[in-house]
Amino acid sequence: MKVAIIGTGVMGKWFASFAAKNLGEAMIVSRDFAKAKRVAKELGVRAETREKAAAEADVVLVAVPIAVTPEFVKSLAKQMKEGALLADIASVKSDVVDAMKKLDADLELVSLHPLFGPGATSAKGKDFVAVPVKPGKHYAELKQRLIKLGARVTEMEAEEHDRMMAIVQCMTHFVLISYLAALKSMGAERVKLVGTPMFATLQNFAKAISAGNSELYGELQVSNKHAKLARSALIDACCSLDEAFKANNVEAVRKIFDDAQEMWGKAETQAAYKKLYGRFEGEK
Repeated sequence: MKVAIIGTGVMGKWFASFAAKNLGEAMIVSRDFAKAKRVAKELGVRAETREKAAAEADVVLVAVPIAVTPEFVKSLAKQMKEGALLADIASVKSDVVDAMKKLDADLELVSLHPLFGPGATSAKGKDFVAVPVKPGKHYAELKQRLIKLGARVTEMEAEEHDRMMAIVQCMTHFVLISYLAALKSMGAERVKLVGTPMFATLQNFAKAISAGNSELYGELQVSNKHAKLARSALIDACCSLDEAFKANNVEAVRKIFDDAQEMWGKAETQAAYKKLYGRFEGEK
């Protein structure tokens, strides 16, 4: 299988390396061919022009910013060989899937979302969401290889994906980014001298997100049409809880905890608590 990766960002590099090790021959493409050559040498893959890579590849994987992914898909479809698979890894699916559905091309079309970042060392235990638009033999082969490598591949429609990612990504990121901003405003530098297991765990999450791509985190909030609703739900919950505490209503916490127990079950929440302390004490 020949795989062409369009884009030399961190995830483009990850997939180029992954493809070379697990899928077959890998090519990497950049607007700046000199950059593509540097990256290719670093990864041990082949640098190629977009036109030649698209014409040769069995699979073309678009790994560019969310906002420009639909246009890349449209232009690449005109350059690819018949029957090849055109896919992308954008974190928001509605626009790119709409673009795929409008294509008049003899191609397989699938929109993929790897639910992990470039810190992953393998596909084992990782989740991939797939939105099959026009799947075929190349997608079936790619899916089976991912599963064989230990990945989980879940198929769904674009709208369901974006609604789900508003919670999985947008709400989660909003919590951590807001927490970072609040820490700064509170002047919490000396707090690093002490801490509880909960605090230490949240600190590690906050540190991890601050090491990531700030533009991507911002783009996810802007590009996913369901993100505003997720943020509003979080803000409303914070405001309601704040009002309860102002009224000395400590029972409000019990109601939230009871709802959590109903959602996950007592055994799962207790297991999470035990795991938290096991990790915390193991780091000491």
